Amino acid sequence: MTPINFKANFLKTVYLPHISQGKSSDKEVSIVELDNKDERDMAALAKTACDWEKYASGYAFEIYNDALKDKPYPDVYKEHYLALTTQNCDYANLDSNKILGLALFEEKNDEYDEIAWLQANPKTNHESKNRKYNEIGKSLVDYIKKITYKPIIVLSANSAVGFYKKQGFEPTGKYPSQMTYEA
Repeated sequence: MTPINFKANFLKTVYLPHISQGKSSDKEVSIVELDNKDERDMAALAKTACDWEKYASGYAFEIYNDALKDKPYPDVYKEHYLALTTQNCDYANLDSNKILGLALFEEKNDEYDEIAWLQANPKTNHESKNRKYNEIGKSLVDYIKKITYKPIIVLSANSAVGFYKKQGFEPTGKYPSQMTYEA
């Protein structure tokens, strides 16, 4: 019997506000978890990072670079490489052109879990004139909040502090952009 591999693994269906012809409606999208040991998942992640870098420098390359490590950092129990995609089937062959957002969430061995990296496709972010989707980052953060029982820490980019505050994160006082979410 041949085992069937369904990487990336489907995790959850979510609905994003979608703008088409000036009208907004909810569009069904999927949250999937990429396997950093799966060639196809890594190829999709690499292509996504390269494509997004053409539009704006961001964190997709950091997510890809972390995925290349042989094992997590010593303080990390488990890593979750998350993608939000318009693709709704055949996750074994993830289409990088359909990925709207990426995140690396780390379950840690201490009192906090961490959002290490989070990026929405720069072609769809709030600064884009061709923006078709809203709430990409929010959907990923909401999913992360649901899968952990620990407080979540993030060392945010200064430009994203407002975003994280809207998601319920509060500054820790140690650094202006270090923030926590208490579940």
